[in-house]
Amino acid sequence: MLIPLALALGIPLATHAVWRARYGYPPNHVPRVLCFHKLSRRFLFEGTWTTPARFAATIDRLRERGYTYIDEARYLAALEEPHADCSKQIFLTFDDGYAEVRDVAWPLLSERGIPFHVFLVTNYAGRENDWDLSLGRPRFRHLDWEAVREMSARGVTFGSHTASHADLTRAPRSRVQQDLERSRKAIEDATGKAARALSYPFGRYDDAAKEAARGAGFEAAFSLYPSHSNATTDRYALRREAVYIIDPVRLIETKLRPNPFYGLEEMKCRAINAVAVLTPILTARRRNTR
Repeated sequence: MLIPLALALGIPLATHAVWRARYGYPPNHVPRVLCFHKLSRRFLFEGTWTTPARFAATIDRLRERGYTYIDEARYLAALEEPHADCSKQIFLTFDDGYAEVRDVAWPLLSERGIPFHVFLVTNYAGRENDWDLSLGRPRFRHLDWEAVREMSARGVTFGSHTASHADLTRAPRSRVQQDLERSRKAIEDATGKAARALSYPFGRYDDAAKEAARGAGFEAAFSLYPSHSNATTDRYALRREAVYIIDPVRLIETKLRPNPFYGLEEMKCRAINAVAVLTPILTARRRNTR
């Protein structure tokens, strides 16, 4: 009995200690950023999704808990003037830009007056996500340009999730630069507005990817859980909190404020995100064997 009890207590404590020494809490002068992917009413055999009902409940609960939602301009402005406590401000983002963002998230957020931001995979506008592993799962369709223009005209902001959703750490530098420039231009041509920010596919980046993002004209770039200490704010490796189907509504605030379980939650999410590296590897292998 003592050994299982010791393991039950020791492993979480050791994990938290490793996290505290390696990463620590993010600073309060930077707003928090939430990252969603798919919204689906049907069950999906994957992690990066949530139901519309749970999404709405999460948004409402956080507002009831005193959080406010800000747009891209206010988030980027906060990076320029890191003085006030912004820890209860949330910049709400969606990666990939699936059609469900327009059909499900947009009505929910519009009626609540909540701004949000979408990172688009521009080569896949209006197409299914065959860049992703299917594993027998249904394909999801990305927003088409008509929808992007409509949403942009009504205040939704858009950024780049690259043109091809390639892992930028595994691609030649010249290809990365072209990919980012092409994606940024496509968004700006469609919306008539600047594409100010980039989201790294799979949250993966390196120094070359950061330099390419800067060279392509982006003002900021987002990872999920950057490799540096959370105390550091790097405009080209910004932190976001991913929301998964295994996250109950009441757990989401654990991702946002210092608490006894913060480190355990972050290490859980880092482990989940680390598995994402398999997607481009296995996808490339599948294509090579065709």
